[in-house]
Amino acid sequence: MVSPKKCILCNNSTFYPITFTKDYKRLGKRSYFRCHECDLIFVPDEFHLSPKDEEERYLLHNNTLSNKGYVNMFLEKIKLIQQYCPGISLILDYGCGDEPVLTELLQREAYDCDGYDLYFHPEFPVRSYDLVISTEVFEHFRDVRNELTKIRSLLKQGGFLAVMTSLHDPVDFENWWYHSDPTHICFFSTKTFDWISKQFGFKIIYSNQKNFIILKLK
Repeated sequence: MVSPKKCILCNNSTFYPITFTKDYKRLGKRSYFRCHECDLIFVPDEFHLSPKDEEERYLLHNNTLSNKGYVNMFLEKIKLIQQYCPGISLILDYGCGDEPVLTELLQREAYDCDGYDLYFHPEFPVRSYDLVISTEVFEHFRDVRNELTKIRSLLKQGGFLAVMTSLHDPVDFENWWYHSDPTHICFFSTKTFDWISKQFGFKIIYSNQKNFIILKLK
């Protein structure tokens, strides 16, 4: 097992490997490290898929407007956004995917919404936003700190960041289905988002303690 030199979020050099008691082959022979400082669990880059393989895997997802379960999930999140992020009008869907379903649903709610995706809509935004929302994207970040820096630069003062990603606390990580996806390479906890909020100038205003969190830029 090759140990990385630093955490991909906080640059800390103190972290420890996560060990498993069951068949290691079932886990794709990947290594996982947990940071002492920010509590991020991450997979070293030697186990990352190539960009081509990653893109091909995303195209297998049924993330479309015809998928009622997928749409209903977003409608629930939009209700929370409307409750906790008053006065917003300009939104960025960060990591919108091949078919930007959330972008479309937000536009139907009369929001001015842009979509950005590294693979499918790669033109980086030039506007400043009241809200950046990122759903099922953070777990794919290869350089979390850099992505957060870019996201923060896109927000207006007092703007909001809404993130959907499954938290690793409290779960039995070894038996957690979430890390079986080879495109999932970093895993956050409530402590991780506490660290993010302090380091990047946010305040957490909502969390369901499971998979959805809203932060406001101070």
